[in-house]
Amino acid sequence: MQDPFSNNSDSPIPRFEQMLKTNEIYFFDAEDFECIVQYYIDTGEINLAKKAIQLAIKQHPIHSELLLLKSELLIFDGAYEDAKHLLESIEEIDPNNQEIFVQRATIFSKNKNHQAAIDLLLESLKHSEELIEIWCLLGMEYMVLEKYSEATEYFKLCIEQDPEDYQVLYNLLFCFEFLREYEQAIEVINSILEKNPYNEIAWHEIGKQYLNLDRDADALSAFDFAIISEDRFTGAYIEKGKVLEKMGRTNEAIENYQISIQIDDPSAYAYLRIGKCHQSLGNDMLAIQYYKKSVQEDPSSEKSWIALIDFYIHKEDVKKALYYTDKALLINENSVGYNKRNALLLQTLGKYIEAEIAYQNTIELGNYELEIWIEWMNTLIFLNEWEKLITIGHQAKEFYPNAEELDFRIAASYQKLSRLNEADFFIQDLFKKKKEPSESFLEFFPDFRRIFNNY
Repeated sequence: MQDPFSNNSDSPIPRFEQMLKTNEIYFFDAEDFECIVQYYIDTGEINLAKKAIQLAIKQHPIHSELLLLKSELLIFDGAYEDAKHLLESIEEIDPNNQEIFVQRATIFSKNKNHQAAIDLLLESLKHSEELIEIWCLLGMEYMVLEKYSEATEYFKLCIEQDPEDYQVLYNLLFCFEFLREYEQAIEVINSILEKNPYNEIAWHEIGKQYLNLDRDADALSAFDFAIISEDRFTGAYIEKGKVLEKMGRTNEAIENYQISIQIDDPSAYAYLRIGKCHQSLGNDMLAIQYYKKSVQEDPSSEKSWIALIDFYIHKEDVKKALYYTDKALLINENSVGYNKRNALLLQTLGKYIEAEIAYQNTIELGNYELEIWIEWMNTLIFLNEWEKLITIGHQAKEFYPNAEELDFRIAASYQKLSRLNEADFFIQDLFKKKKEPSESFLEFFPDFRRIFNNY
């Protein structure tokens, strides 16, 4: 097949596109049509692919490869039954064509019948000469079924034949990491490096596997080799910086992050890491500067905003922390991290009505930490909302049935409402379990020590 991306005069693409601008119909041989249709599929121009295949079938009605491309487009559109019927017709013309098995397996996969897809692909191995595609598809189907051990076997076969198929390599490493088989991952990557010692991707990936095994020195060496192999490999500088940070070599980490920014477009992550490094060195002004650069580079970066907010929380500058929390919430009001900090900061400032709403938002967004439930209940204490406090306390107990901090607050709330029998139920239970009220609770209810001691 001709290369559809070539700019030479043999490429059929310009001629086909010229035809579309006129009312004329040009003749193309079948191989040219294959090239044209595949080009438009690969570039995502599906409507043009459909136009091309329609004309192709008119000119070459029984050409199996063109019919298979039509079937592929039908599958893309979700017209699985039409694709099945077409594949049956193609099988009569070309019964041993591997692509028939592949497309039928794809239909099974699209319908979430992955085991049927696997069975068909295994059968196709008996008839196929080009095995790599089948191995890759089998690996993908086993991955979907979370059968990672089986998936690794087929991905390894692919890598043995094509060590530079990085998508397969990434899939294989994902399986190994899920299985925590880091040594096996290293073994596979070493086999790639034996064939090409200057494969920067392989060095990068083996470094990450060494990190999984806490072999930091080996990881650092691997990232160095990745940089030697390709001195503009941004990812290797970032990973090397992270290892250096972990090893306490903070200034060297900053240097590597800076290099990554100089090589490529600045990234919010690199700015964030530099900010973290400067904060650990006590360079507060530089830390703030890089945190701000990070959020400017990527305003949607939650980690960057949280680093900036937490910096001011650590410095006990509550108003500035709240200022940046408000800005972050304008960008993403559904962030659990932002809402949690907003609630805690509002509570610290004594804005209990706003804090109570923020705690409710935090819980509704899925943060069920015990601390959040307790602080929400504490804001309701300040607001004298005893009925609501009891309701929230019982909701919290669904997640933390044995948390005495919840029980003490519920008991005290029943006391405030003069619902003494219900209060006694909780107090007696706490007494039997030999639970003592915490100092933080007694700050809210100092008389409770006496009440509790009377039991």
